[in-house]
This record gives sequence, C-alpha cells and structure tokens, in this order.
Amino acid sequence: MPLIAVTCRHSHQQGVSHIQDAYVQAVEKAGGLPVILPPSLSPAASVDILSRMDGLFLSGGSDLSPSFFGKPPHPRLGEVEALRDEQEIALVKAALGLGLPIFGICRGMQVINAALGGTILQHIDEDRVGAIQHRQEAPGWHRHHQVEIVPGTMLAAALGPGAIGVNSFHHQVVDQVAPGLTISAASPDGLVEAFESREPWILGVQWHPERMIARYPEFLGLFELFCSQCNNKSMQQ
Repeated sequence: MPLIAVTCRHSHQQGVSHIQDAYVQAVEKAGGLPVILPPSLSPAASVDILSRMDGLFLSGGSDLSPSFFGKPPHPRLGEVEALRDEQEIALVKAALGLGLPIFGICRGMQVINAALGGTILQHIDEDRVGAIQHRQEAPGWHRHHQVEIVPGTMLAAALGPGAIGVNSFHHQVVDQVAPGLTISAASPDGLVEAFESREPWILGVQWHPERMIARYPEFLGLFELFCSQCNNKSMQQ
C-alpha cells in the first residue's frame, strides 16, 4: 500500500493539530496508508518525511494567506494558519520536484494553485457578481449545487462527464489558474470547481468528496484514482 502524506489543521491558540476522520478514512478505503504531517513540524522536516512518501494529499481548512499569491488581505479574510501555509506551500513544491502525485481538496486545491503561480478570489460574495451561494448550511453529504465536468479529463474518468451534484463549503475560490493546470469542472456561475494535470499528476477539487462517500460511494473514486497513481509511484521505487 502506498504511503500518503496528509496535511491537517493547526490551532496556534490551543497548540493543537487535528484532522477530520473522513479524510483519513477515505485515503485508507482507497488503498493508501495515510501519514499525518502536523503543521507544527518545520517545513524542512515535513519535506524530509515527504521524500519517503508515495503521494501528497492536501486537506481542507481555513483561508490561505494572500501573501502567497501576491494580493493584499481582503476585509473578509478569515482565519489564517501561518504554520500550515508555510508547510503546505513547501510540500507542494517539493512534491513536484520528487514527481509525487498531488491531490488537494477545497483549501488544498487553492494551495496547489498558489504554489504553482495562480491566484485566489478572496471573497466570492463581493468579488464575483452573479455568483451562486457556495457556503451551504445543510449536512456535509448534501448536494448543494451542480458542477459541469469536462469530458476527456481524469475527473470525468472517475465520476463521468456532464453535471453532478456536489457539496460546497467555501468563500474563496481559484481565480487565475496556474500555468500547466487544466480546468476540469466549473459551477453554474463559471467558477473553477476542479483542475488537473496528467504530468506532473495533480488533481484539485473545490468540494468535499470525503463527506459524501457514505451516501454517494462514487466519490471514493477520486481517492482511488489518486491512490492508484501513488501505488504506481511506489512500484517504481
């Protein structure tokens, strides 16, 4: 089974790192062995551990500091986890150098985009006229809005092309997509909901598939696609 480096949240006030069970369970169900990297580790130590892994998974969480994509802080900027920001940006860049598959969810997708030179829209409600609501109050498994999946993409291979209902828990979103990444899904208002790259292997989705698996098992396919790539990397070593 491939070893998967998994990032998690960090509370500076409490001195605690934590992660939702659904991420860990999804990686394991898909055939990976999750290895949690708390942000309290230095970026150097995190990268050292990553060099022994077969893939990098970036979980969701709080807002990414706009300093990492060259923008001033928006008045509606939420909580920023400084240690996590530094760690995850370093991990993405290192994973690219190591040739490791990368999968990011929600914040994780945004971190990938920023690390590769893209930008983030900091507050959808004020920065994008005509946007639909992207922060649901319904349970995590609820299909809040649809996304349109681009035919011929890796995402389409995992979930099928066309429209599919997803959950939504974000107020930030990818704006300018980083060079080398291809948009593979968008919401009805035109916002980027997923991107990917085949070489290097990268997948990012804005929704939370890990919260939907129990009711909609097809979303495990994203984790299986990722872990399959990580297993290929493991077999090459």
